[in-house]
Amino acid sequence: MPKLLVVADDLTGALDTGVQFVKQSFLTKVEIESTSLKEDADVVVLDTETRHRAPKNAFYEVLGFTSFFRVKDVWGELDYIYKKTDSTLRGNIGVELKAILEVFEAPIFFVPAYPEQGRITKNGIQYVDGKPIAESVFAKDPLNPVRKSFIPDIIKEQADIKTFVVTKDKYESILNGDLELGVYIFDAETREDLERIGNILKVKDLLRCTAGSAGFAETLSRLIVLKDRRKISPPEVSLKAQPLIVICGSINERSLKQIEYIKNRRKVLDVILTPEEVFKKRRFFLKDSDLKSCDVVVIRTVEKTSDVRIYEEYAKANSINLEVLPSIVVKRLGDIGYRLLRRLRENTDTLVVFGGDTLLSITNRMNVRCLFPLMEIEKGTVLSKMEDLFFISKAGGFGEEDILEKILDLVEKGLNYPYEG
Repeated sequence: MPKLLVVADDLTGALDTGVQFVKQSFLTKVEIESTSLKEDADVVVLDTETRHRAPKNAFYEVLGFTSFFRVKDVWGELDYIYKKTDSTLRGNIGVELKAILEVFEAPIFFVPAYPEQGRITKNGIQYVDGKPIAESVFAKDPLNPVRKSFIPDIIKEQADIKTFVVTKDKYESILNGDLELGVYIFDAETREDLERIGNILKVKDLLRCTAGSAGFAETLSRLIVLKDRRKISPPEVSLKAQPLIVICGSINERSLKQIEYIKNRRKVLDVILTPEEVFKKRRFFLKDSDLKSCDVVVIRTVEKTSDVRIYEEYAKANSINLEVLPSIVVKRLGDIGYRLLRRLRENTDTLVVFGGDTLLSITNRMNVRCLFPLMEIEKGTVLSKMEDLFFISKAGGFGEEDILEKILDLVEKGLNYPYEG
């Protein structure tokens, strides 16, 4: 039975968090919108896929899943629970934290910063690359725009729960004495801050119910102690990618720059789908000769972020509801990724996916219900396995410019697991 339950609201975040525990040699599994009674992991990361749900629906789904894991005669008592949240605070953070509070009836210590990705918390305000989140590119997110920067306001807009901002000078003092039931939001600007918070919580025996980004999950993974843990050894893995297939469902500028970078260094077949190809008004097909002559094949829908308007104009002209446009696009990308991988199966067993919704679409198309994280290629980029297939996932706003070059090096030179444990 699992000793640690992680609750995430999207798939790339679930994998990004799960791999932090793999790095410490914990046997870790990511469940996709499902719960399994198999006793095959010490750490279970549950992807509830509630980021884009209506708040009420998200609340009851998280409440239902976590209540199930709490049933004593099925799972036993969990040693720890971690509510993974998006470091840019998108989604139903307030109602999902409320669900955790109701099930476990314990204060939640929330550390949303991810300094390595430029996401920090100061005086309760979340910043991205030096800008308050509501003034950043994430304020224009097509599915989950973030319109406020003060974290208590974001939470209270969704849920009536108590919040407490913990500034750096109050890390220790606020945790002395009786604690109220609510969410304690910790400021953090550096990796050292995350480590200090984690160590203080451990000394005070308060690590059992925490929340935050994959950044704090990395700290947590080094501090927790699981009873009767099953230590894992890095598996022998050889990736095949001739060519490397990249399915980009992200319209984030960082993802688009990563594609332009690899185009200047490798032979890349860059396929930008037209609205007619996405909506199946025109047949999509790639020639064998084109596929064999490239190192990388990229399938995406936009070359620059402003190209989104092309799809919006097409949708309006064809009486397609703009609210369902993103789901139609990712479903089509998922189908194309699945078919392309199946077609190239003899020489390619690895799929690179930018964007959690796109990865979910592909795993749904393949009827994959769980993934096993294997290694972190760099912050936010994770190699996972299911049977004889490999997925390399990356959230849209994560990764260095040369991430695809690093992935190609990994394929060509083999894996190196710098794991602890």
